[in-house]
Amino acid sequence: MPQRSLASLVLGPLLTGVLCLALACVAGARTDRLSDTTAASDSARAADSVHVADTLRRVDSVRSADADSAAASQLAVVVDSATLKQGAAQQGAMSNTQAASNRSSCCVSMHLHRHGDRPLSPLADSIANGLVFVPRDRSWFPVASRGRHMLVDIGRIDVSLKADSVTRSAYVEAVARLSPLPLGTVLRVRGPYSVDEQAKVTGFDSWHGRIVARLGVSHVLDSLARAEDMLPATATRIDTVAPRADTVPSVNAAGTNPTGTRPDSLQPAIVPMVCTRDTLPTELTTRAIAVRDSLVQFLTDSAKPPYDRQLATVKVQSWWVPGCFGIGRALIIANKRTPDMDFAVERVAVLDSTGKAVPMRFVDFRFHAHDPLYVFDADGDGIDDLAARGHGDRSGGLTILRLDLAARRFVRLVSGFAWEQ
Repeated sequence: MPQRSLASLVLGPLLTGVLCLALACVAGARTDRLSDTTAASDSARAADSVHVADTLRRVDSVRSADADSAAASQLAVVVDSATLKQGAAQQGAMSNTQAASNRSSCCVSMHLHRHGDRPLSPLADSIANGLVFVPRDRSWFPVASRGRHMLVDIGRIDVSLKADSVTRSAYVEAVARLSPLPLGTVLRVRGPYSVDEQAKVTGFDSWHGRIVARLGVSHVLDSLARAEDMLPATATRIDTVAPRADTVPSVNAAGTNPTGTRPDSLQPAIVPMVCTRDTLPTELTTRAIAVRDSLVQFLTDSAKPPYDRQLATVKVQSWWVPGCFGIGRALIIANKRTPDMDFAVERVAVLDSTGKAVPMRFVDFRFHAHDPLYVFDADGDGIDDLAARGHGDRSGGLTILRLDLAARRFVRLVSGFAWEQ
């Protein structure tokens, strides 16, 4: 058996140990490197998570701030509206108190009336509470010559007005602010003597408890207003007049309608009737007088008051009025009534060109008897209408009745101007 040397016995284990130590170092270095890589990745992930969390927190804080600002603005609007309403209510209460104590003095502070969009002085506001105007959507108005001026009735006064200039100025201020016909409104006026013109509202006034607007009219109508008292007319707002289709569709040379509609399917054109306003023939005049007398005889014999106390005061009145009434040339009216209008019976007829009496009736609400004033074309349809003094139960005024030929009746068109005794 060969003998090992001492060097081999010593160097062998030493080299083996060195080799194992080298392998162990290499393995440890790799482990350290892997740990470092894992730690670095964990640190990067943690940093990303922190960044995302910060971003989310910032977004949430911005959204919360926006929501808080929106809620604060809405709360401010609500608070401001409530403050304004409370201030308006307190201001209205103060205006009533000041107006009651200082009704004859002019104050500097202004108040907003419940029907207006601009403030009124305290005295004008207190007067405005006693004014009743016609509806703002009304297009027809009664016109009459009163006090040598053409006036339009637009409402009534339910408060006593003093004669001093301060009260007068406050009244004009209230009417000018609340009137359904503002200053400068253009109206179309139709009246007797073939009056048909445009007039403008130039101011406001009062007439026996009525709110009236003054009109700027032509020289002819102004002269008529100065010469005749209670000259009636009608007024229509120009902005509410609808165009009338009076034309018939044209037909070309080929006999066809270029618009594409059939001629036989069209409604006939509205053409006003032509009436010559001349003196009635003698025969027709005699016939009108005879029909009037027969109506008077009928009322005298047949229309009896229900109470004996009314027999001493009841009276019969009658008229025959020439005009252009479409189917006839004369209107006959007869009524039997008491002065207090607790009893009234009325008969109306239109006499045609052949002398036949066509019965008519009045549809005039609270007015049960009528005294004719004028006949004229009040609505522009070519047929005469009637302007009369209406009598009712403890009431009276100007009424303008439109003739409805299809229904054989006179229907109220407009009324106003409570009649003064």
